[in-house]
Amino acid sequence: MVRPQTDLGLLVPMRLTFIVSSLQLSGGVHDLVGYAVHLAARRHRVSIVVPRGAADSSVLKRLASTVEVIEAGDRVRPRMGYPARARLGLALAHAVPPGEAVIATHAPTALSALLASRRNKGQRRFWFYQDYMEMFDGRPVEQAFIRFLPRFFEHIMALSESAAEEIRRCGAQRVTNVRVGISDEELFYPPSNPAQRVPGLALCLSDMRPRKGLFDFLAAADRLYLHEPNLRLAIVSKDECQIETRVPFDFYFRPPRPELADLYRHCSVFVSASWWESFGLPPLEAMACGAPVVLTQSRGASEYARAGENCLLVPPRDPPALADAIQRVLRDAALARRLSEAGPPTARGFHWDDCVDRFEAALLNPG
Repeated sequence: MVRPQTDLGLLVPMRLTFIVSSLQLSGGVHDLVGYAVHLAARRHRVSIVVPRGAADSSVLKRLASTVEVIEAGDRVRPRMGYPARARLGLALAHAVPPGEAVIATHAPTALSALLASRRNKGQRRFWFYQDYMEMFDGRPVEQAFIRFLPRFFEHIMALSESAAEEIRRCGAQRVTNVRVGISDEELFYPPSNPAQRVPGLALCLSDMRPRKGLFDFLAAADRLYLHEPNLRLAIVSKDECQIETRVPFDFYFRPPRPELADLYRHCSVFVSASWWESFGLPPLEAMACGAPVVLTQSRGASEYARAGENCLLVPPRDPPALADAIQRVLRDAALARRLSEAGPPTARGFHWDDCVDRFEAALLNPG
């Protein structure tokens, strides 16, 4: 049972266990690690249960010794069938230690969290909802989890109001929009001299999954290159990518955070072409560094994106509209300056302390 607050108004430390599908480098894992580390810094005893062999060494370094990582079940394999996934889910549930709360993350872990709560009698059930329905197109079991399981959780923490509305429609009774903070804030600041920006440099963080919009970005760049011969691309990814474009480009594979911040500071425009996001952190990091931002109306970005004020917004899956917006930023110095100046104040509104306060409040008031 969740323990009450102390007389000092501080939440008494709890034993919290997150169940995750993977600790491989990704935006969702980045957000999860941020919460785990900051909750541990507040003296909560935090564990993460993960499939065997599914933890990236760079992620484990960020968790350091303050968060316990428990590996369970078999290794995740490509095209893993549903019987094997069911066995893995059961193994994850059995690996959850007794404590005040078990927290599902990625939708496939929701059933494991419910089973763990039943096994550890009195353990409360929460869901840190990082997904969106389209993520599981062609995967009916995972979509069924999202549609039918939220009503069995005592409280759901969503990354954005858009995600919160989606999970409410699926029967969730208590939902809190906890959002995400910018990690390593000391690295993400605007350049001291705007002349540091490289003329014509368009930066994009993406990968080969179509829904992440890399191919739309490349199509827009190819279209724009006819009229902007000085255009150059910088593409950052956690995965090796096969990039085909006539536009000159540099590829950065998992750059360290200081190098990523420098890329934000040096680009003339940051572009996010993702179709859907629960939140979408890279455009906000780019804003913190004063980069003019062009991004798609990917739902979760509405937490911080203000069209014409701190970014230009275009429809997803529309390379011509994306090209036009990029060209506007590259050609209109006054527009670029206005977007650049509006970015850092926007980013300053996203602190981890505020996010963890909301997360703890949800843990304290589950129903």
